[in-house]
Amino acid sequence: MKRARGRSVGRVGLSRFLQWRFNTIAMRWLPRTLVRAYLGLLGRIYFFFSREEKEQIKRNLSAVTRRFPKKQPVDLIIRRTFHGIYAHYHEKLLIAFAHFGKVCRFLLKHVEFEGKHLIDEPLSHGKGVILVTGHFGAVEFLPLFLALKGYPVTMVVRFKTPRLKEALVRRGSSVGITLLDANAGEKVIFNALQALKSNQVLITECDEFKAWRPYRDRSTQFLGCSSPLDRTLDLFHRRHHSPVIFGLVCRLKRNRYKLKLHSLVDEAQNAQTTTISHRALRVLEQYIYMAPHQWYQWKQVRTVLGDTIFEETRPIHVVEEDTSVSLADSAMHAY
Repeated sequence: MKRARGRSVGRVGLSRFLQWRFNTIAMRWLPRTLVRAYLGLLGRIYFFFSREEKEQIKRNLSAVTRRFPKKQPVDLIIRRTFHGIYAHYHEKLLIAFAHFGKVCRFLLKHVEFEGKHLIDEPLSHGKGVILVTGHFGAVEFLPLFLALKGYPVTMVVRFKTPRLKEALVRRGSSVGITLLDANAGEKVIFNALQALKSNQVLITECDEFKAWRPYRDRSTQFLGCSSPLDRTLDLFHRRHHSPVIFGLVCRLKRNRYKLKLHSLVDEAQNAQTTTISHRALRVLEQYIYMAPHQWYQWKQVRTVLGDTIFEETRPIHVVEEDTSVSLADSAMHAY
């Protein structure tokens, strides 16, 4: 009986498992801290039955973090990483199903903004902005926070359930957010370019590995392994020469968050020397090195790195291309 239950839970997937109708109702009516603890419990139940998936995450995470120059207890990183996964889904359901007014007030009160000028300047010239982000920290807060700050936002996203899509699209439209379904094919690229022409902030993720369109003749290093390069970001930039920035919403202590922005390329730079995807992965890598528990693509990372993450033994050397990346978000700080 337990084996059947385990196979059933594994087939559903964690995202759908946590989006039971009761959970979405609880998100609206119960205290936020109570729901967060409840979802954490459900997450542990899910991974108890989906042990193969749990072991896959642990193996991938251990294989990479053991090669970090700055050694951290692997068991602690693993524990914090699963806590981070549960927090991510709590944030996802919070944005979609909690009382919307309370959500907006929470973001405005608890999220700091660093690098605001990197958005303001190009928008003032009508160029639009390509904002590259990743599956890191409180990424679910990013589009709504920017919209609440008065920015016109379009984001390319993937929806796990029709109900989640309906809720997010409805709420997003009420504050000027356009959500583009990444499963819509070539239409997504057209609509994304239209958003840039309309002088909007276009948000897209650089680590959606399964959706990559790799170059045939280019590669890079990511997490100490050879990796293909996605050409989608360069396509956006070539079609519409908007400045490109990188941004992550990092989790800090005591329910605090910080949106940190970094310049990747502006309209005066030649992006052909190094691809935008390469630059984005470099900055993301710095954050993963400092806070591996805040990244939740550990299950999918072998999509691009393969078994090299187990075969590679050389220490990972992270080049700090942007000194404003702060150690305040390291895994040794409170989650």
